[in-house]
Amino acid sequence: MNKTLLDISSRVTPANRHVHLVHRFVVPQKVGQLLITFNYAPKTLEDETRIDELILSAVDRYLEPEDRTAGYADPNYRVLHNLLTVSLDDPAGFRGAAHRGNPEQTILLSETEATPGFLAGPLASGLWELTISLHEIVTDICQFSLRIQATAEGGDGS
Repeated sequence: MNKTLLDISSRVTPANRHVHLVHRFVVPQKVGQLLITFNYAPKTLEDETRIDELILSAVDRYLEPEDRTAGYADPNYRVLHNLLTVSLDDPAGFRGAAHRGNPEQTILLSETEATPGFLAGPLASGLWELTISLHEIVTDICQFSLRIQATAEGGDGS
C-alpha cells in the first residue's frame, strides 16, 4: 500500500531567493518507508543579457574597485544556476538534508536504510516538516514539485 502524504508543485521567482518554504505533513502509524521525490526546473539561466547583469551586480557588490578584473567574462564563470535544497525533520528533530545541486532528487527513508545525508531509523508517526531552501533563483521563474509517499510496514509498494 502506497499513500501520498504530500503532493505539491509551485513556482518561485528571484524575489523568493533566500527563503525557506516549510511543508508539514502527517506520517501515519506503521509506516515502513518514506519516498520523497523533489525536482525543479530550469536549472541553468540561459539569457546572456541577464547573466551579464547578475555578474556585474555581484562584482560591484562584492569586489573593491581595485580587485575587479575582466576575469568574469571567462565562459567557465558564466554558468548561473538555480539552487533549491531539501531538509527533513521528524517529530523528534533533524532527520537529514540533501544540499546537492541536482535538480532531480529521490530520497528514501526506512528503519534500516536511508539516502546519503539522511538518517535511517524508525519512522515515527506524527507531524514531520520538509523545508525547501531557495538559496538562489536566477531565472525569471523556477517551477518545483514535491511528492512524499509512505509505504506500510511490510508493504511491497503495490
